Amino acid sequence: MRIQSLILIVLVVIFSSAASNHAAFLNPNDPLVNEIGNFAVNEYNKQGNKLKFEKVLNGVSEITSQGTNYRITLSATDGSTSKKYAAVVLDNPTQHVRKLTNFAPIKA
Repeated sequence: MRIQSLILIVLVVIFSSAASNHAAFLNPNDPLVNEIGNFAVNEYNKQGNKLKFEKVLNGVSEITSQGTNYRITLSATDGSTSKKYAAVVLDNPTQHVRKLTNFAPIKA
């Protein structure tokens, strides 16, 4: 139940951000977007997980006073099964800050 609530919150944030004037849809083929996706998986793995990043499926970015929030849907494999995940990464290159703020599996 907790994971489902978390996913619902992430989706609400994504869709509400997409409706604002500062949100932009991301190109999943952009090298920076894939770098952000790979970073999200690597940070998640620091909690004892063993996922391998595959690709970014879609997402939006929003410029805030703290940097750029990337809200992405990505695919990653646990070695045998490919699954979808929702991730939020705050990126502020001028302050050398990149932080994973949310990562959760998306239930089919």
